[in-house]
Amino acid sequence: MKPTTRLIALVWLVVGASIWWTALQGGSAPLSLRFFATIQLLGGIFLLMRLTIGWVFLITMSVFVMVTGLFALLSVPFMPTEMLQRTPRLLGLDPRWTLALTAALGVLIGRLCWLGLRNDPPSNWGE
Repeated sequence: MKPTTRLIALVWLVVGASIWWTALQGGSAPLSLRFFATIQLLGGIFLLMRLTIGWVFLITMSVFVMVTGLFALLSVPFMPTEMLQRTPRLLGLDPRWTLALTAALGVLIGRLCWLGLRNDPPSNWGE
């Protein structure tokens, strides 16, 4: 197993754990978000244990993040004003730019994770 695969597993573990931490602290986390966080946690743990199911979970999550990021990027121009009012202004940027950059970052992270996992399939993990 390549070091990048282990790093991807750790990244997904941190993402899943932070979502669950927020949910357990009373933050807003719908059931679907907690479901995906559980898949991220299990995928990270299973991948670090060199189980193929962890690779399947995380490559699926990577594709999911990539696709939803693309849809989010396409929907930014049509965001309602109520949502834009609740969007934080980072570095003085317009809220639409903040949302677009966040979506683009999600696409990039999903793509990089997918490429890393695709280039290190379980069949290449010698003992």
